[in-house]
Amino acid sequence: MGLETENPKLFLEEAKEALNSFQGIQENLKAALEKEKEAKQVYEKDRMALNEKIEKTINERQKELEQSYDQKISQSNGKIKKSQGEREAAKNKGMKERISDETAPLKQENKELKRQMQGVCKREGAPVFIASKLFAVLYKPVSFMEFLTLIVLFLFFFAAIPLGVYFFLLKEKGILFLAGIYLLDILIFGGIYVLLGNRTVGKFREVVKQSISIRKRILKNKKSIKALARDIRKDSDEGHYNLTEYDDEIARLTQERNDFIAQKQNALHNFETVSKEIIRDELENSEKDKLEALKAEWQKNTEDRIALEASERENALRLSKEIEQYIGKKHMNIEDIEEMIRILEEGKAKSLTETILMLEEEKKEL
Repeated sequence: MGLETENPKLFLEEAKEALNSFQGIQENLKAALEKEKEAKQVYEKDRMALNEKIEKTINERQKELEQSYDQKISQSNGKIKKSQGEREAAKNKGMKERISDETAPLKQENKELKRQMQGVCKREGAPVFIASKLFAVLYKPVSFMEFLTLIVLFLFFFAAIPLGVYFFLLKEKGILFLAGIYLLDILIFGGIYVLLGNRTVGKFREVVKQSISIRKRILKNKKSIKALARDIRKDSDEGHYNLTEYDDEIARLTQERNDFIAQKQNALHNFETVSKEIIRDELENSEKDKLEALKAEWQKNTEDRIALEASERENALRLSKEIEQYIGKKHMNIEDIEEMIRILEEGKAKSLTETILMLEEEKKEL
């Protein structure tokens, strides 16, 4: 026989106390769960902040390292470009001097030929105009450009001028005025052309003949000068221009740049394998005590929660074994237990079973 039979009131009072204790454990467990959650969040937040600080510091240090070497490499590239520009200028200057030197005899010969042509004109009493380029274009063209220039001049004087005068000044007068303009144009410009031809080509045929011969030699020399200049510019042999000093400087600067590139690669490799871990360790050590304290707080709250969960399970089993089997699961609450204690105190029932039946009857009546 147990207390539930011998003294049901005392049994119910102890049951009430046990249930109150169990509810207190549940409330404490709820609070412990909240504390554990908060402690975990604080720790993880600080841990994440530290990781972000570490990554940011590592990235900044690496960027500074790269910028330092990139600046040196950029400066070397600038020096190389400057030296290459100076070398190119020296080569161009040397090339011009070489062209000037190697074409000097032909240019001098052309000057002599021009003086010879003028001398022939003076000696024979012919107009100096015969020795001019304009005369050659108008009366004795010998090159393609001179023929082309002659065609352009004829089109200008015998097409552009009459048509221009007609369309801009006399268009309203009719087409007959165009014919008149052409006739007048031919008489004026054609007459001048024929007159100059008669006074030069017609009168000084031998001088003109010599002039043509000399002009052909001059044009031949000019072609030779252009061909010689073209060959010099295409010549891949740069030994004529004394560029060794520039080549040595460019080679030195190129090696300097390559050294900086190699140093950058080595520095980045060293940073990746050594410096990065040193930075990480330094920052982690600076926050180590704080994080360990937060982690310990979190672990303590976890242990408290585990202990309360174990206590909750033990008390739940004890309540089920020692109380619930006698009063039923539906009466496992403070309100029903207090009502059963009242029934016993009022003498409405003497046993626990009667008390439960009376409580259920009262609930039905409500």
